[in-house]
Amino acid sequence: MTKKLKEGGLGDLAHAAERDHEVQMARADLYKVAKYAIKLHDMLKTVSEAEGIDGWKQSKITKAADYIGSVYHAMDYDMKFAESKKAKNVINRSKTMTEESYLEMIEAKVAKKVNEKESPAGGPACWDGKKIGSPKTKMKGGKRVNNCVDDGK
Repeated sequence: MTKKLKEGGLGDLAHAAERDHEVQMARADLYKVAKYAIKLHDMLKTVSEAEGIDGWKQSKITKAADYIGSVYHAMDYDMKFAESKKAKNVINRSKTMTEESYLEMIEAKVAKKVNEKESPAGGPACWDGKKIGSPKTKMKGGKRVNNCVDDGK
């Protein structure tokens, strides 16, 4: 540990400690949520549908269930696909861009849009004798399409 401190790894150690603490804190919070959920469930056994509960209370319960469900599903997905995700991260790290290569990529995208007359809705622009109107797109048959109008020529 002192070797890491001497090499300037204090930031890494602090990050690792914080990351470890977050897991411990999450577990403690989940324990508290489970404890209160059981107690609330028991309390609601004595409340009839006619009596009901206040809307804000129901809203808080719904939000809590949604939040916990979202975290569960995200972590479940991450754990199922951890191996493929690790491989993808390694590939992404090897493809880091310099500022110059990023600017070249953006310039190429802009040139492509200009040269191919790419439309706001995606795909090719309007056919000959037409131009993009205002608004640029419209809904037609449940799909977003270009709003092509006569170009006036």
